Amino acid sequence: MNLIDNYASEVGRHLPRRKRADIEAEIRSALQDLLDERGRETGKPLDNEMTFEVLKEYGDPEKVAASYQGERYLIGPRLYPMFLKVLRIFFPALAILAGIGAIANVSQHVATVENISATFVSVFIGVVTTVISVLGNLVLIFAVIEWVMRSEWMTSKGNVHPARREWDPRSLTRISPPGQVKQGDLILEIVASFAAIVIFNFYPQVFSLGFSSGGRWYLGTGSWTFIPLLSQAFFRYVPYITTACALTIILDMLLLGRGFWNTTSRIVSIGLKVIAILIATRLLVEPALVGVSAVALADLGFSTSSDTIGIMNFNLYLLVQLVILLTIFLAGLDIIKAFTRIFRSSPAGMIQSK
Repeated sequence: MNLIDNYASEVGRHLPRRKRADIEAEIRSALQDLLDERGRETGKPLDNEMTFEVLKEYGDPEKVAASYQGERYLIGPRLYPMFLKVLRIFFPALAILAGIGAIANVSQHVATVENISATFVSVFIGVVTTVISVLGNLVLIFAVIEWVMRSEWMTSKGNVHPARREWDPRSLTRISPPGQVKQGDLILEIVASFAAIVIFNFYPQVFSLGFSSGGRWYLGTGSWTFIPLLSQAFFRYVPYITTACALTIILDMLLLGRGFWNTTSRIVSIGLKVIAILIATRLLVEPALVGVSAVALADLGFSTSSDTIGIMNFNLYLLVQLVILLTIFLAGLDIIKAFTRIFRSSPAGMIQSK
């Protein structure tokens, strides 16, 4: 693949799929025409240096892609594709969360619901309200990221902010430097951390079993009761989890603004991973993480045997432990990678990064 193809592909990477092929073909044709004209004017054979000059004059691929898509606000062309990707990933979970929250809210006010149509209207309104609220928060997150990446104060002394550097066509032939941040990974981590904060603090009913009791709740003659799957012993750690997630978001924001890792940021990242491992390890040895009990079920009129309750709790406990062990493993893997990258950095590179 030649430089013109690389350039067209780089522009296409920032475009919607339905437009990508046509615009890439148009750009290839336009660039080839410019090169041919430049060759006739100078009387020199076409080479890489002449191609670099033409590509530089044509402009930064991101700006060229933006010119085909029109103005955008809050979320610019650099982050908009990632915003759509995150939305596709989190939307199913968002829909489930909204439904659970709406049903729980209706069940708490079921005395005011007189018929099934009114109930479903209430559930629908609750779902729409929750979806709009969460989508608004997601847009706010990306707007803040956009602002951070463009802010003047994020420019470290002696370095030009990545978003403001003059684009160099020679970058098409270079491999990304080892210290450059991966924006997609950081943005996904920010959204996941924010989602964890919101769910654990405002939607704990997600981790619950729902039972209809006292009649038909959808006809206004009964209600839903939720039994927490996780015990209060688990939720005592929510403030620590929230703090760790908030610190992770702050670090990721700073990294997005700076554009690259240095020794200090890697050490801070290692510290946050160690905190996550400590919290997960403490949860791992907690004896009573599951909140379902025979007493709670008996209060709802379920005559479940103690053996059945024991099997249910054991399976839930294994599932929770599996998630915790996976968290510890992934955090440990990130720590090993961070240490490896620190030790691989040359002393001169480390001094320069500081």
